[in-house]
Amino acid sequence: MDDQQIRAEFEKLHERVSNMKERVVNLEAQQPHTTNSLVRIEKSIERLNAHLVKAVWAVIAVFIAGVGQFIIRGGLTPPGLH
Repeated sequence: MDDQQIRAEFEKLHERVSNMKERVVNLEAQQPHTTNSLVRIEKSIERLNAHLVKAVWAVIAVFIAGVGQFIIRGGLTPPGLH
C-alpha cells in the first residue's frame, strides 16, 4: 500500500468515526425525550390496567348478583315443590 491509499483509508475511517460521534450526540440529545415518552406510556398503561381491573370486578359483581337473584327467586328449588 502506498501513502495515498493509506491516507484514503485513514480518511474513510475518520469519516466513519465522525459519523458515529454525530449519531451518539443525536441519541444522547433524544434520550430525555425518549425517557419522558416511556414514562407517559407506562402511566397510561397503569391507568388502563386499573380500568380493566375495575371492569373485571364489575362483571364478576353482576354475575354474582345474577346468581343471587336466581337463588332468591327459587331457581334451585326442585320443579315439583313450587
